Amino acid sequence: MNLYFFSGTGNSLFVARELQKRFPETALIPIACLLDREVIAIEGETVGLVFPIHGMSLPIPIRLLLEKATWESPRYVFAIATRGGTVFTGFKRIARVLRKWGKRLDASFALTMLNNDPKFKTYPVATPDAIAKSESEVRERLNTIQHVIAGRFSFQEAEFRG
Repeated sequence: MNLYFFSGTGNSLFVARELQKRFPETALIPIACLLDREVIAIEGETVGLVFPIHGMSLPIPIRLLLEKATWESPRYVFAIATRGGTVFTGFKRIARVLRKWGKRLDASFALTMLNNDPKFKTYPVATPDAIAKSESEVRERLNTIQHVIAGRFSFQEAEFRG
């Protein structure tokens, strides 16, 4: 499996590494290292995207990846968005791009994690106990995600049905 990830503060990197523990053959591919290419060939039979939600939408590096990417080899594609609890409709955009290549977004997940955006002063600074609790909850949720990916099941979060 190839897991393409973008992480600004570390939440999405944490998720990517946790998935790699569950699927040891997984290659972690940082999207930021690919963006200077004219064309980005997305390779692998099973391909995942892991990224944070920015402003309730896709972060710019994910948008650029979608613009430059070719999707010829994947047979199963999933996406995991990390968030501080915001609404997200970006899975629809990913699905539209994949449809142009005759592919589909087979599974999508939104993981709520601690919000670490300094613009939102309404969220308290996370304590070590809160961080440990959040990590435990994410790991538990990743057990379900692992099951979906391993079985190549179709699954979409409630915010994405398309």
